[in-house]
Amino acid sequence: MSSFSTTARADDDLLDIYLFGIERFGRLQAARYLADMHHVFTLLGENPRMGREADRIAPGVRRHEHGAHVIFYEEAGSGALILAIVHKAGVERLEL
Repeated sequence: MSSFSTTARADDDLLDIYLFGIERFGRLQAARYLADMHHVFTLLGENPRMGREADRIAPGVRRHEHGAHVIFYEEAGSGALILAIVHKAGVERLEL
């Protein structure tokens, strides 16, 4: 069975996204967005080559867009390691 794991950076990104979502859209919508994000993580774990290559960011990194964010990850064993979740507007400034 494929799986995913998250880095400390990705965990911090998720918390920031959730807190911003509560402030901007309310607790229910923020929770829904986070649940959707975790569903996408599961899909990436099951299909790690689903995302596009993002070698410009770093060798072996892939990207997948979800909502207003881009998920950066790499294949890890039989799953995916989620490296960072960045708002689309901040992708150009990303450093991993």
